[in-house]
Amino acid sequence: MFKSTITLLLMAASIVVTGCATTSGLFTTTTEQLIEEHQYQKAIALIEAEIPTNTVFLLETKALAAQHKKAQLLNVNQLINNKQWGEAREILKQLQANQPTLVLERYYSDIDKAQREEERHINTQRALLQAQLLDVHFAQENLYERIHYKRINWFSKRHNLLTKKQALAEELLQLSTQALLVKDYTNAQKTYEKAIYLDPNLGAGEITHAINAGLSHLNNKAISERQSSLIRQLNNAIKKDNFDSLLIIQDILTNELFSGPEVEAALLKANKTRAEHAQVLDKSASIEYRKGNISTALIQWQQALKLSPQDSNLKERLARAEKVQRKLDKLTQSDESSD
Repeated sequence: MFKSTITLLLMAASIVVTGCATTSGLFTTTTEQLIEEHQYQKAIALIEAEIPTNTVFLLETKALAAQHKKAQLLNVNQLINNKQWGEAREILKQLQANQPTLVLERYYSDIDKAQREEERHINTQRALLQAQLLDVHFAQENLYERIHYKRINWFSKRHNLLTKKQALAEELLQLSTQALLVKDYTNAQKTYEKAIYLDPNLGAGEITHAINAGLSHLNNKAISERQSSLIRQLNNAIKKDNFDSLLIIQDILTNELFSGPEVEAALLKANKTRAEHAQVLDKSASIEYRKGNISTALIQWQQALKLSPQDSNLKERLARAEKVQRKLDKLTQSDESSD
């Protein structure tokens, strides 16, 4: 009995000793598995708990964690762009659990904001379509009543339609307010006008004012963007000596919608370029005229006058060349007739 007890104790001690000896091997394997599964927070905790701490291994693991975090956050941004809200949240959840000291509130906030915006757009489309469908239902009910004149309609849907109409008007007004908050003035106007159409009693002057102000702001922004684009196009036309485009763009920029020092500078530069090129054409036309190439001189003076329409000297030279050309044409016709 005593010997059996001693044997059992020795076996237990052997098991304990054997377990401790293999703990190191198990520890290394477990850490590697955690890293492979991207559970960096647990892996780093195990490495730091080891005495002495394997500093090199710890730094390598932290570097792997940082690389994985960067790749996953890029993936999250792509998912947000693709409107994959649930998948993006799931990746953030995994990162939160497996990465050390990670702050992800901004990403969650971006997802929530973008998702709410998509929901608002869909709800706006739905509500506007429901308003159209409601008009159809009212038209059907009205048709039935006109067809069955003086007949009691025991199954009239008008009361239910009026209830839906009121609820839909209130929802559209709420959607209009939501659109205003995100400066979506186009949808704010659509939903507000439809809400007032359904229930004129919902009219609120402050909302109308906000929408009009917002639309005015959008128009100003659009004009500013258009102006900048036209200035860039004008400068490009000047650079490439594309005078056909230059004349068209310059004519647009002279519209009273566009103003400011940038517009003035661009127009001044265009006028200077036109005047300089008109002089080049004038000199070339004079040379061709003296050589007797009247038709060539005519074309060049016409081009010059197009660039500088107020130049009286160009007008005189062009008129003289046209007169000479007419005489030459008559002589040519006379010669042909005599032949």
